[in-house]
Amino acid sequence: MKLPRLSVKDLLGMAARAEIDANKTYAKLAVRVGNPVLKEKFGLLSFEEKRHERTIRGFYKSLYEKDPIKIPKAADPALLPSVVVKPSSSLTDILFQAMGSEKSAQNFYAALAERFRGEKKHVLEYLSNVERGHYMMLRGEFTAALNFEDYSEKDIDKVVT
Repeated sequence: MKLPRLSVKDLLGMAARAEIDANKTYAKLAVRVGNPVLKEKFGLLSFEEKRHERTIRGFYKSLYEKDPIKIPKAADPALLPSVVVKPSSSLTDILFQAMGSEKSAQNFYAALAERFRGEKKHVLEYLSNVERGHYMMLRGEFTAALNFEDYSEKDIDKVVT
């Protein structure tokens, strides 16, 4: 991914917005699904996205101590797409969107890391790697949702055994 010629300040503000939005989306999904494993995974994703927001805020403060971070109302969907959940959205649609969102975040942080050296670069590479882990987790759930009817509502352990 090639980042646009935006300032690091703007890119970090956008990253914070994306993490805030992802946190809220995953928290709502955790409440919406009945499958306890899926509920737990969405809860974990929500928790981790909240931690990422705090990491981004701390990263920003380490660079621009006296200048507060400006968080836009929305992230650029071409860089950091959010998940759009409608009442009619299927679980597979939501998971597919979430996979795309996590993959975009992985690529965004990897590209942003190229603008830094040392510890700062490592922080952004860490975030990129965690987003990759989120993608892999969601891909597993996506595959399960394709294979099991009503996966969002079933306790898969009881279906399999």
